[in-house]
Amino acid sequence: MIGFCLAAGAGTRLEPLTLVTPKPLLAPAGRPLVDLAVEALQRAGATRVVVNAHHGADLLVARLAGRPGVEVVVERVLLGTGGGLVNAARLGLLGKGDDPVLVSVADHVVDPADLADLAAFLERSGAPMAAGLMPAGPAAFGLRVVAPPAGPPGPGGSAAEGSAAGRVVRDPRGPWDSAGAYAVRAGLLCGLEPGPATLSDRVLGPLLDRGRLAGLPFRGPVADAGTLARLLGVSAGLLAGRWPYRLPAGRLRRARGTGPVFVAEGAEVDPAAVLAGPVVIDAGAWVGAGAAVAGSVVGPGAVVGAGARVTGCFLGPRAQVPSGATATAALLAAQPRLPPARA
Repeated sequence: MIGFCLAAGAGTRLEPLTLVTPKPLLAPAGRPLVDLAVEALQRAGATRVVVNAHHGADLLVARLAGRPGVEVVVERVLLGTGGGLVNAARLGLLGKGDDPVLVSVADHVVDPADLADLAAFLERSGAPMAAGLMPAGPAAFGLRVVAPPAGPPGPGGSAAEGSAAGRVVRDPRGPWDSAGAYAVRAGLLCGLEPGPATLSDRVLGPLLDRGRLAGLPFRGPVADAGTLARLLGVSAGLLAGRWPYRLPAGRLRRARGTGPVFVAEGAEVDPAAVLAGPVVIDAGAWVGAGAAVAGSVVGPGAVVGAGARVTGCFLGPRAQVPSGATATAALLAAQPRLPPARA
């Protein structure tokens, strides 16, 4: 099985942070999102992982260079979620025929066990594509499962799967939404029209119209890191162990009355500083005397000056909050900026 990670988008909702650091390289708990996504695909059984890149592509290529079984496809023109997937398939990178392809999104954090279940469910369902499902929110796409899968739950399946998984249809009041993860047969992708397109327009929509999309509710938590609040939520979840991903070297403490605090190896926190979790102080970061950091991520090499107050913020690599300054609910980035993405 081959894994495919969508990592080409510009992450405009996280500007100005993503004008300096591509969203897949943001590290909510000491490890970039793309590292977690690649690990999830590999732990789910992918023998090779293909990552597409466009915005900040050079930085993504450098980050993933030399990793066994990982290949980056740079899109000179942004192809979108659907176009990028089809492009990789037509380049011969995702297999052929009924070969399964496990698809994830770099800014979605999922349990690798759910991805493994999704790949196995594709084989049992007999469908050309299966979507991972999560409970619908206020702005959900709206999906409903209307028929059971072709066969009974196999190894790794559950009784809940047997009753809740199956063929999926659109329904604005449906209880499910896409979890941003899919299992699809390579031959289907190879036969689709190339060019820029969303995944919904190029792949999911036509399958839904023909009643050929299957769906499997995920049992583990799913979260996307597309906004400041969600990015901080992912950080808190990783510190709390909601997903089975290790933290990098450092010290994790859980104090009564506050959330967990993680100080990575190589970070410096003055003894007179106050950290009220959930907080991440990443490698090479520095927090000065009398500073107070609450519910925030202080990225690699970032600086919180003496006496500064930082609440609900995400500081990107080498960002700074000057001594005595206050930052609240902010995305803070260092200079210089990335070159503009080519359309």
